[in-house]
Amino acid sequence: MARGTLPLVLAVGLACSGTPDDPVEELRIALEEAAEDRDAERFAERLSEDFRGPRDLPRAEALAVLKRYFAAYESVDLEVFGVEVDRDGSRADVRCVVEFAGRARSFGGLKGLLPPAAAYRFELGVGEEAGVWRVQRAAWEPISPGTGT
Repeated sequence: MARGTLPLVLAVGLACSGTPDDPVEELRIALEEAAEDRDAERFAERLSEDFRGPRDLPRAEALAVLKRYFAAYESVDLEVFGVEVDRDGSRADVRCVVEFAGRARSFGGLKGLLPPAAAYRFELGVGEEAGVWRVQRAAWEPISPGTGT
């Protein structure tokens, strides 16, 4: 996968969840809503200042690319399933599958370049920082849509 697609995938992957009154679920809802609204600033509020993605992708770079992707899509829809959460106090490891569907804007030939759908398996490290749960690390791999594999 191209490095430039990582933040968009991250946006999709951060939709991993727990149970309704759970801080991990609250984090998932906040990130999912921000991604579906294509609001990179609101999304950034739930990433740790020390966030690291695959290949040590830094937070600032991930957010810069995420902003470009959000600007390129008219709509973003997420579907999350197969969620597993391993909690240890104020930290949790989250695994899930996320399916993404989006409609690219039609200007500048973007419609033919950006994927209309994708699926990924995610592993996230989340934790409480000053009373707010944030994503501290993320890794993902592409899978076949609709299969979970």
